[in-house]
Amino acid sequence: MKITHNLLKCEVVKVKPNIFAVIVKNNYDRAMLFCRYQEYYESPYSEFYRKFFTLEEFMKIYIEKKNSSFFSYPIDWVGYNIPSEVLIESYNLFKDTGSFYDEIMGQIIDFCESESKTKNGNNHKWYIIGTDKITSKVLKHEIAHGYYYTSLEYREKMDKHISKINEKDFLFLKKSLIYIGYRDEKDIIYDEIQAYMSSYKPSSWKDGVYKKYKKNFLQTFLEQISI
Repeated sequence: MKITHNLLKCEVVKVKPNIFAVIVKNNYDRAMLFCRYQEYYESPYSEFYRKFFTLEEFMKIYIEKKNSSFFSYPIDWVGYNIPSEVLIESYNLFKDTGSFYDEIMGQIIDFCESESKTKNGNNHKWYIIGTDKITSKVLKHEIAHGYYYTSLEYREKMDKHISKINEKDFLFLKKSLIYIGYRDEKDIIYDEIQAYMSSYKPSSWKDGVYKKYKKNFLQTFLEQISI
């Protein structure tokens, strides 16, 4: 589905069953479309996590938190991922005080809801990811997030791999993710570990620790993506 607005153009593509990519080429527009929902979902800041806030409030507080002179969010983050349950919940909270970005998100939700219906007419839970193009390396990482939410079997396998990481290495991976800006919450940390292990290494991770564990994660991801 293509969405054309005089201020933003994007396309929604089903990349895997119940996993949808929202392709926005411009980093700024992609960030502005997703930031309110992404921060509601997993913000490390208590002002935003599972709370109501306006886009203007977010931009001001984010600048203060980063001790920056400008809104760096579109530079800090390039890929986005949100489960359907949280996306719909936050949209219902935000829509009455929204911008045209929220209007577009509403169109995206309607499309994904209609595309994820089962044969009996019920909705299967689905996942939305934001990227600049289908061939982006970020897409692989975000698809791993999608599988972790939509496939219980995949999630159980990845959690088993995580349980085999020794305590010292796990604490290193966790602290590195928190330093990058991820929320210190078990489900989020587990999800990020499996997604990075399945795609690419963040710069803060040591090569030795990454190479020690990535094989099993990558194998499980490749098995899932081939289904």
